[in-house]
Amino acid sequence: MPQVEYEDIIPGEGTLNKDLRDKKGGKTGIKFYAGDVLYGKLRPYLMNWLYPQFNGVAVGDFWVLRATECDSSFLYRLVQTGSFQRLANVSSGSKMPRADWNLISQSFFAVPADHAEQKAIAKGLAELDTLITLHQRKYCGVASWMLGVALVRLGSESGGAFGEMKHVLQ
Repeated sequence: MPQVEYEDIIPGEGTLNKDLRDKKGGKTGIKFYAGDVLYGKLRPYLMNWLYPQFNGVAVGDFWVLRATECDSSFLYRLVQTGSFQRLANVSSGSKMPRADWNLISQSFFAVPADHAEQKAIAKGLAELDTLITLHQRKYCGVASWMLGVALVRLGSESGGAFGEMKHVLQ
């Protein structure tokens, strides 16, 4: 069964940074099911959350949140909101701060009563996330290309280390 640890999640993105099938098992943790929401309660400012579409084991200080009265994809988006994060960051402990479940569980969040509306909101936010990610990748690709061109130009103008690459751009 796949095991999810803090180190496996890209903070703030909610995606895995590796194929969990390549990891060795044997650790104990909290069992989760596809559609549960994993929320890293240790150092909540790191924003370690995941919406796995597989069954597995959460190893470490995670809350495994199972939606019972709302749509699970909406719950996943809710834990990413500023209001949830502010509450989660009212932590207990100074060296290893942890989000306080007593505070979170007693808090109220605006949740549409209609499950279809919850799904629509979560879907819209997921689509926005995808668009933002695509634009970030495009920007990073263009920025890398521009940096490469600048380095080649700098090297060819100064006869420096990149001078031998001058023929690449001509």
